[in-house]
Amino acid sequence: MRRKRFGLRTITGLLLAGLVAVGLPSGTAGAAAPAARGPNLALGKSVTAGGSHAGYPAANVTDGSQLSYWEGPTGAFPQWISVDLGGTVEAEEVVLELPTSWEARTQTLTVEGSTDGSTFTSLSGTAAHRFDPGSGNTVTVGFTARDVRHIRVRVSANTGWNAAQLSEIEVYGDDNGGDPGSRRSTAPTCRWASPSKRPPQFTRSWPLTPTTVS
Repeated sequence: MRRKRFGLRTITGLLLAGLVAVGLPSGTAGAAAPAARGPNLALGKSVTAGGSHAGYPAANVTDGSQLSYWEGPTGAFPQWISVDLGGTVEAEEVVLELPTSWEARTQTLTVEGSTDGSTFTSLSGTAAHRFDPGSGNTVTVGFTARDVRHIRVRVSANTGWNAAQLSEIEVYGDDNGGDPGSRRSTAPTCRWASPSKRPPQFTRSWPLTPTTVS
């Protein structure tokens, strides 16, 4: 009778089976789940700008309406507009909008962040972003998560008008950005707890020692 020993592949299979048993998909075990887009952290927040055309104030970019918009001084580039989020957040995405009925145009811009409103660093490189009515005249700018209080958009060109134009500036991320201990996690977790730790508590085990079969 020849003795057969379970190899690494068999043990790996048992490990994956155990992960499935405790509710973790085998293909995503240990990986963070994609973060769902939460509330717009810029909604209703105070705004300043380098300048505004009469009738199109900076405050329009956080009023929650895609119909109203901010417009910078005619022929004056670059122009900037900045949102004070009211506190430090961990921002990772900015969504920019123009009125849905407007014709397509491209604006060259960069998104910057600051914790004090004075010193800004680039969150995204300067790039040409196309606003197209076919996609709701919406542009999404993603970047590595960063703790900021102020988000500033600097516009250096606009193919549709001789001025900077934005209807809405939306900011997404974690509004507990300034406090690492309170940041929310969307990743599935697997906790191994002793009987004294509650809640949650569960224990799973499976054979990991080599076994012989006939």
